[in-house]
Amino acid sequence: MLIESIIHYIYIALAGIFGIMLLVKVFKREKRQGIVYDIVYAYCCVPFLMRLLGIK
Repeated sequence: MLIESIIHYIYIALAGIFGIMLLVKVFKREKRQGIVYDIVYAYCCVPFLMRLLGIK
């Protein structure tokens, strides 16, 4: 049970790190600034945000 909790917290931390990295990249892009790329970044960020909020 303890190992399961530890793995869960590591997973949440990694999801948060990757989500933050993706959000930073959205606003600091110099190339590929079209609406299609915004949609792709949003599509990638949503699962990380949902995991952070506990939504499955």
